[in-house]
Formats: sequence, C-alpha cells, structure tokens
Amino acid sequence: MAENNDLMAIVESIAKEMKTKYETTILVESQYYSDFPFKVLSYLEKHYQDVFQSFMKHIVPDNSGKLDYMIYVFDSIRIPRLFLSVDIYPSLTGKDLTRWITEKTFLIDGKEYYISNQWVGHETEEKKNLRINDFAMAIYQNSKQRFFVDFVKKANSKMYSSQLIMVNKTKVENEDSLHNDSFMIDQVVTSILSTGLIYSETLIKRLAFSLMAKPFVILSGLAGSGKTQLALAFAKCLSENIEEQVCTVSIGADWTNREPLLGYPNALKSGEYVLPESGVLQLLMRANEDQSKPYFLILDEMNLSVVERYFADFLSAMESGEPIKLWDNEEGNVPKEIELPKNVFIVGTINVDETTYMFSPKVLDRANVIEFKIAPNEMEDYLGKKVNINLEQAYSACADMAVDFVNKANSQVEKDEKNKDVLLSFFKELKEVNAEFGYRTVNEISRYLHFAEGDLSADSAIDTAILQKLLPKLHGSRKKLVPVLTSMWKLCLNDGVAKEIEAEFNKDDFKYPESAEKIQRMYNAVVDNGFTSFAEA
Repeated sequence: MAENNDLMAIVESIAKEMKTKYETTILVESQYYSDFPFKVLSYLEKHYQDVFQSFMKHIVPDNSGKLDYMIYVFDSIRIPRLFLSVDIYPSLTGKDLTRWITEKTFLIDGKEYYISNQWVGHETEEKKNLRINDFAMAIYQNSKQRFFVDFVKKANSKMYSSQLIMVNKTKVENEDSLHNDSFMIDQVVTSILSTGLIYSETLIKRLAFSLMAKPFVILSGLAGSGKTQLALAFAKCLSENIEEQVCTVSIGADWTNREPLLGYPNALKSGEYVLPESGVLQLLMRANEDQSKPYFLILDEMNLSVVERYFADFLSAMESGEPIKLWDNEEGNVPKEIELPKNVFIVGTINVDETTYMFSPKVLDRANVIEFKIAPNEMEDYLGKKVNINLEQAYSACADMAVDFVNKANSQVEKDEKNKDVLLSFFKELKEVNAEFGYRTVNEISRYLHFAEGDLSADSAIDTAILQKLLPKLHGSRKKLVPVLTSMWKLCLNDGVAKEIEAEFNKDDFKYPESAEKIQRMYNAVVDNGFTSFAEA
C-alpha cells in the first residue's frame, strides 16, 4: 500500500471517523472499519468477478494448526488465517469475537468461513506489520490498477452497500450499488498518484482547497518540477468531458492585450466577432451554459508577458462580479458581454528567470500562490525508481464528484474566530512594511482553512495559508524587509522556543515550519543581495 497508495485513502478516512490514533498494534473496534476486508471481497464478487476469482484461487487450507484456517498464498504475499471455518469453530467467545467478523461469512467450496478483522499479522515482533498491507497488495496483484479508482469512490463511504451473506444462509440481502457523488479529496489524491506523477499528498490537497477558497491559483517554482502536470491531472480528473471542460493556453511573450484570450470584433466585417484561437472565450461560453460542472483554464508560463496587459478583464471580473464587455453588437456569434462563471477555475504557472516579468501585488493578492520545490530526498527517490507516467489513469476518475466540488467552491463560509489571534499577529508585522492584508485576504484564508479542516492539521492549514496568501506580498530592500522577516520568523516558532533567524533550520522548532523555512530563505536572499521577493529564480 505504501508503494501504490491505492487503498490508503480508504483506510485513512475510516480511521479519522474512529477519532483515534491509527497504530499498527491496536485491534480494530469500529464495525465499519473492521468490515473493510469483507466489503472489498463482497464488492469484487459482485462487480469484478474476474478479479475476485483470480484472488480466491490462491486461497488454500492451512493445516498447520488445530483449527481449520484458510490462507492466501501467492508469490511473495502470504496472508495467514484470513478465513476460519464455522463448522470447526461455530461459537466464538472472548477475544476471538474481536478477531473475526461473525455476522457475515463467505462460502469457499461450499463451506462456510468467518473472515478475519485482526490485522496485526505475524507472530514475531520483527515481522509485525498490518496485515491490511498484505491484503491490499494481494488484491492489487490480482487486478488491474484501474480497479482501485472505481473501488475507492464507492468503498470510501458510510453508505457503502454490498451483497451480504448471512451466517444462517437463509437471508441474503442485495442492496443497490452506492452512488457516491460527494467531493472527497483523498480520492482525488489517489487518482492523481495512480498516474505515476510524484507529488506529496499535501501539495495536491493544497491545490484543491485553494481552488475551493478562490478559483484562481498560481503555481510558482522551478522549471520542470511538475506545475503544469499537476494542474492538468487535477482538472482532467474532475472533468467528464475533458475536451470541453479543460482549456490549456501557452502564454506568448508578445501578448500586450486581451485579444489572445477573448478575441475581438472584426473591423473589416461588420457584425462578426473573431473568436480566439486559444479557446478561452469558447470555454467561458460553455461554462455559462453548464454551471453545475467545473471548467478549468490553465495558463502556462503566465508571466512571459505582463499579466495586467492581457488578463486585466479577468482580474477585475473576479472581484467585481461584473460581466466582461466584448463588443457593442446585440446580435452575432458571441454575446455583447459575458460573465466570468463561478464554475471556471483558473490555474496559472510561472517560472522566474531573466525572460519573465514579476507579478504585481495586485495579481498576487487575488490568488493563492503555491510554490513548488524539490527536496533532496524526493530527487533521490525519483532517481532510484523507474517511473512510468500514464495520465490517462486519472482521466474522469473523480468526475462524479465534480458537481459537489463546484457547490462547495461557491458556498458561503463564516470566519473562524479561533484563528483570529494568529492572523492579527501577522497583520501587525506586515503592516510595518506597508504589506498588510485586507478583508479579501482574510475571507479567502478563512475559506481555505474551512475546506482544509479535517484533512490538514490545524497548524499545517494555517502554515500553508500564511505561505500562500501572506508571504507572496513581501518584496523589497534589505532595510525594509529584515525587521519584518525577523519578527515573522519568531511568530512561526513553537511556544517557548527562542531561535535566531540565522541559525540552522530545524523543522521541529516551529509551529509553522513551511512558512518559517520560506522566511529564512527570503532573509538569506535579502541579506546577500540587498533585495528579495517571494518568487525565487
């Protein structure tokens, strides 16, 4: 599971419901959680007969013990005591009641068996592992990887229904398959990672929560670090009709007006509007006609031209809610004006080098800015693995959740009082350099924290919110920034920890380590060069 990540989302989401720490040594008490292996096999039997039969043919008797056990044996996977004969042990008592699902049984060659729910797998301490790892890998070896995307959607829900085989063999319930259309970020993460792309789960979640908080996100960082691929994978994962719902535009270095995005009236032919070759206006028109589904506009290398020159109409419409005026003609192939639909999500990517333009505070203030970095351990991991990328693995994998994604993104969110003191402390420090934030930023941070709740820890959510919404506002000279960076560094430290900003960075010293690391890098840059900004070359 650790290698493939396909079933981990299910396990983690159920563990959250238990509201207990997920450890390898506990017996599972939640009935919903302990039913997991039964649900997997029931679902396979009902919907994936070939996978189920392939798995079951490796179930063999274990005659080494006094009881009649059935085990799974195939290649390097061995799952001991997966099934227990009801005939040999018809009445379970004591601790055995916690080790087997007694309400439902499986028939193997006409014989009735309990299925184990005890996942502390092996007898020796050296080999003590969660048996669910073996269980997941066994299913994986007997299936196509695509199966997991479908299964994750349906199994990751309290409403999951399956064919229940009762112990007395007199009652069989056939329930309808689950139709689960609630937006679940873990399923999106699983689908994207199934393509072979290498991202942290937190990074994917940050993109999703940022788009839900405000449908404009900027991905900044090193060229070739996967910014555009993540935007495409996320958009195509949630799109039912990818050609209609996703528009990718490569920004030209010579763009000086809005025409490449919105087209223009034909000056030589009255009553005709020239549609843009980029397809952006066409995307907006489709989105306005179908506002229940998400539409994605991906602007690649957004800062090759000055953003305000070609994107000003979009920036204004985002905040004012006013439509974008196209032309004066009441009749024609396009409307007189067009609204920026609330179901259009814009993701821009930027690289920072001598060929690009820096974003103005006006642009940065209207977006969440997510920085891409590659850590040494990530590069080492990449170099040590043979990576096969298959983006089609994620295509439309989570399209059934797309309507709920749009609904959540357009829902009203109240400000959370518990984060008031943190935001106020950072506001005061930023005000010292005239980089304080306004009400819009507070609202967008509140929305981000609301959507991240339960998936990111409280400190991690605040940490990434500071990193994405507050630090991008900082740019300037050494005299201007050193005092405020030093003060903000101290705000990131754990309570009771005193550490100078020049000291060696240790993640454990900080309540907000991601922000602290970025602050230290900006501090070092402004000390060395006399000037710095959030974007790094």
